[in-house]
Amino acid sequence: MRERKEVQEVLHAGALEMPITPLHLGPGVLLKAAAGSRISLTVFAFCQFTMDLEVLTRVVLGAQQLHGFTNTILGATVILMPSVLLGRPVCQLFLRWWNSRLSVAQARWLSVDTAIPWRAAWSGGVVGVYSHVFLDALMHPDAQPWAPLSPENPFVGIFPIESLNALCWWSLAIGIVVIGIAKAWKTRKGEGGTCSDK
Repeated sequence: MRERKEVQEVLHAGALEMPITPLHLGPGVLLKAAAGSRISLTVFAFCQFTMDLEVLTRVVLGAQQLHGFTNTILGATVILMPSVLLGRPVCQLFLRWWNSRLSVAQARWLSVDTAIPWRAAWSGGVVGVYSHVFLDALMHPDAQPWAPLSPENPFVGIFPIESLNALCWWSLAIGIVVIGIAKAWKTRKGEGGTCSDK
């Protein structure tokens, strides 16, 4: 128990320096590469953002504990439905805007489907909120994933933060490569024009 507290104290100083990280998108991109149109990457990212709104507020207010209710299993469950219901139309608007900014040459490789099926939206939302809770619990000593049932965080310190960051970076890189190869293959076969990176 004492050793675990020491690990948490050591991690506390470094982990709270970066309470919000875009690296959470790495596993999402890799999952998108594997699942394709069955999951929405943009809704996944939107839910990641909504999860961290509380953290941003706590940073602005100077709170000592930055990871609160939304970074718990209960909080993620509560925030899931409104995040998906709001995120789907917002993300579709974003995708239409994205396509409108592309030149003809760029559109050949970078255009995306703008319609997000509900099943893909819910898949992106579910994976987005719960993976966020888990990754934050691994990284941040002040996260309490089981609150209010327990204030303990049994996950922190299992993996070094450097290893977690590397895993997220590699997930991002591999996912981008796989998606790029799939897009190039479809374009070469004449099936392209758009890809399902929604």
